[in-house]
Amino acid sequence: MDTTFDSLSGATYSSNRIGSYPDDEFSLYIESLLAKIALKDQQAFKRLYDNVSTKLTGLAMRILDDYDLSNDVLQETFIQVWDRAGEYRRHLGAPMAWIYALLRYRALDKLKSEQRVQLRHQAAVTLGFYDQQLDQDPNEFELNQAQFRATLQQQLAAMNMEQRNAIIMAYYQGHSRKEIAVYCDAPINTVKSWLKRGIAELSTKVRPNQH
Repeated sequence: MDTTFDSLSGATYSSNRIGSYPDDEFSLYIESLLAKIALKDQQAFKRLYDNVSTKLTGLAMRILDDYDLSNDVLQETFIQVWDRAGEYRRHLGAPMAWIYALLRYRALDKLKSEQRVQLRHQAAVTLGFYDQQLDQDPNEFELNQAQFRATLQQQLAAMNMEQRNAIIMAYYQGHSRKEIAVYCDAPINTVKSWLKRGIAELSTKVRPNQH
C-alpha cells in the first residue's frame, strides 16, 4: 500500500485519502487538520480539501442533484470550516460528522432557496409579471394588461378567503410559508396545499394575451 508522511500531524497515512484509513486513524488525522486550520494554517486547509472534497461533493449532490449548486455549497462549506475550525469539539462527535453537518445545513438552505426562486418564477409567469413581447403595440399592451388584471382579480375573488390571502401574502407581499401559517393560524402543510392548488387553478384560468 502506498503511504505518505504527513508533516502536519507527524504520522504516516495511505496516499489514497478517504476510504483508505481506518476510521479512528482518519478521524484523528482530520481532527489534527482542523486544529491547524483553527490557527489559519493554509497547508492544513489544502490537505483537508484534498482529502474530503470529493466525499462532500457527493453528499451535496445527493441533496441538490445539481453539480453547480453542489460546488457552490462545497466552497461555502470550506469557507465555514476555515472560519470556524476552532469551534470543533471532540466530545460532541467525530470531525467528519461536524463537517458533514455544516455542508448539510448549507445544502438544505440552498435547496430551499432554489425552490423559493422556482415557485416565485412559476407564480410570476402565472400571474403575468413578466415582459410581454417587446414589439407589441403599447396601447394594445395596456389593454391586454388591464384585461388580464381584471380576470386575475375575478379568479382571486372566487377563491376562499384563506387561499386568496395565502397567494397574496406569498406572491405579492413576499411572506414565507411559516409567516403565512402563523398569520392564518393554520398548519404549514395546509398553507403549502393552498398555494399549490391556487397557483394550479390560476394557471389554467388566467393567461396573458399572447401574439
